[in-house]
Amino acid sequence: MNQIESGPPVPPPHLTHRPSLLPDESPKEDARRVLRHAAELLRPRLPSFVESALSELRNASSYYGNPLLAPADLRESVHTAMECFVGGMIEPRRTSESGEYAWLIGGRRAEEGVPLQALLHGYRVGGTEIWDTLVALVMQDCPDQGHLMAFAANDVWGRADRDTALAIEAYRRASAGLPEDDGRKQLPLLKVLLRGYTEETRVSAIAVALGLPLRARYAVALLRGAAAERPATEPTREVRDGMELHWCPQEDGLAVVARLDEGSVEDLASVIPTGPGVRGGISTVVSGLMELGRARELAELALNTCVADGELVRLADRLPGAFVLSRPDLAQDFALHVLGPVFEAEAGERDDLLATLTAWLDCHGSTEEAGKRLFCHRNTVLNRLRRLERLTGRLLSRPRDVVDLSFALESHRLTRTQDA
Repeated sequence: MNQIESGPPVPPPHLTHRPSLLPDESPKEDARRVLRHAAELLRPRLPSFVESALSELRNASSYYGNPLLAPADLRESVHTAMECFVGGMIEPRRTSESGEYAWLIGGRRAEEGVPLQALLHGYRVGGTEIWDTLVALVMQDCPDQGHLMAFAANDVWGRADRDTALAIEAYRRASAGLPEDDGRKQLPLLKVLLRGYTEETRVSAIAVALGLPLRARYAVALLRGAAAERPATEPTREVRDGMELHWCPQEDGLAVVARLDEGSVEDLASVIPTGPGVRGGISTVVSGLMELGRARELAELALNTCVADGELVRLADRLPGAFVLSRPDLAQDFALHVLGPVFEAEAGERDDLLATLTAWLDCHGSTEEAGKRLFCHRNTVLNRLRRLERLTGRLLSRPRDVVDLSFALESHRLTRTQDA
């Protein structure tokens, strides 16, 4: 049994609300009163109780005890489950909440590839911790009524059994709807690698478990947005155009780990669907599983250079932008150093000058094409560019100056987007 924290000072007996025994009430009704009182004592202690329960779970379960395998939302899910369970003992209208959450968690853990045995272990440990703590609180606050917890046991364990059964059924239903041998049970291992784990001996063991070579050509794509999800009924492992793809849900989107073999990042981009509500980034090629964490970071840099939904950006095509996002503070300083006089112009002129420089660069230095894009005469483009040269002291006829202006413009665009 866990040691219960003392919490705030206990008020004197005449100020403490404790359940009273009435001559005409049955022991079961008295037990409900005592149980509700114990739950009310526990509710304000939930944060510390959850930490204690998590510690016990990690000690008892080799799966949850491994920080590399445990679900990223473990603390949050335990807290929610406990809050629903305790709330249901206090407020009858909330009786079903913990069961509903158990159903949700059971299905989620199946989709994440968490073993059913680990899920059951979690509910078993959670039920034991709840019961032990409730008994300890009663014995601490009103020991003369501790014997009534014997009658309350059926209520507590009945709720725990109900929630466990619902979690199991949801897990089995979710598993039944998933394709056979689609790699879902390997997702926790892939998530370990995507977090940047690089201990060589264990990574080699993970490679064996995944059936992937430790050293090979890999790349990572990262998708984010309202529509960046993959139906649970679709396989998480598949082969497209000779590339082995592993679709791995993340807290902030969807990652795709690709074993390229002879393929390229361009080939990978061609088989990843994009559309409204999705932005994506693809890393450069890395040489093994130990570099998947770095590849994910590179994919995120590429993704953050997107300017609109529907874009799937290769990092190799956005390296200047990646440099900007790696050190946004220096990028802002550089943009201000080069384009500062332009930023100080009136808003209308400033926007015209920046838009004209952008169009001129995008059109490979053609004033005529830039004019068509901006719906103005090429002479207007020339006049604006000359004005920009005067303000910045840089000439568009000098390649080094063009590099400075181009990088400063990209720095301004990306850092402004990040701030927004």
